[in-house]
Amino acid sequence: MKEISPSSLPKLAECALFEGAGGTSSAAERGTAVDVAIRNLISAQDNVTFIGEDSSAIAYGVEELTRLAKGSFIETREEYLAMAVPGLSKLGTADAVCKAEKWVADIKTGQVRNYREQLAAYALACMEDNFDTSWTAHVVYVDQKMIRSYDFTYEEAQQITKRTIDRATSAEARPTPSEYCSWCKHYNNCNAIVRQAESAIALIPDVTGNSIDAIRQRILATAESMGAFAKEWKLAEKEIAEPVLGHLKTRLENGDEVPGWKLTSMSGRKFVEIEAIAKASQNITKETLILAMGGKLSEKSYLELCANNGVEPDTTAIKAGAPTTQLRQTKIK
Repeated sequence: MKEISPSSLPKLAECALFEGAGGTSSAAERGTAVDVAIRNLISAQDNVTFIGEDSSAIAYGVEELTRLAKGSFIETREEYLAMAVPGLSKLGTADAVCKAEKWVADIKTGQVRNYREQLAAYALACMEDNFDTSWTAHVVYVDQKMIRSYDFTYEEAQQITKRTIDRATSAEARPTPSEYCSWCKHYNNCNAIVRQAESAIALIPDVTGNSIDAIRQRILATAESMGAFAKEWKLAEKEIAEPVLGHLKTRLENGDEVPGWKLTSMSGRKFVEIEAIAKASQNITKETLILAMGGKLSEKSYLELCANNGVEPDTTAIKAGAPTTQLRQTKIK
């Protein structure tokens, strides 16, 4: 029988045949370390250490969970955070629970992703344990300094969890390409991914009298052909072209010959460090030094500067540049 954990539910909601590839990564190890630091700070355990450049993310996590608790006790000890979710064979572990305020929270590092199914399962487990009919679940994205919250009734959390489990255990389950494909143990031989990559490579047929303009016009002929090309080509670029180019570079670095390719060396950008900057700025004002170094800070760097120096940030001074647009692939139902 397929073992399913709460943390795998968002992936299974995207592809019913997802199975984690196992192992770990530097990003995952960092996430674990940040989680532990935040939980230990809240529970006031000994040997709490900040992790260098992650101090801002850790401080944000502590501050936001404390704010959400409104003075009530927050359980962050791992041994008391096991989540027994009805219908799941594996226990999950949340990062924080506040029974008085009826919420469960999970701390996330890295980019913002969907964790709704995982949090629905945690909320369901909390309602089961506390004989309650509603619960709130928070995802605390400490790198982006944002929180996404979900209010679940018992029926809603149960329905979301059951629907994902049923889909993942169905005999009719089929693979569906998603952003989690490279994390799956079936990735290399998954017929959906292989077929999509093959389609991308063969997307432009060999036609007598072809020209660049003719090829382009065939792709642009309809919204469907344009969308299909972008979808297939994007996958082929990421999963085939980029790894091949990386391997090609490695071969050249090892002294192999690859017809039509060579390595060229570019000089690194020149720079000075703290000692030289301090010496050069002895007789100038702070404003002149700031202008010499660009005159601006990102919002993240500004907030970190304020936090590290015990200064209350002036949020009214934070400005936003002109909005940009990005292509985003959507599901076709």
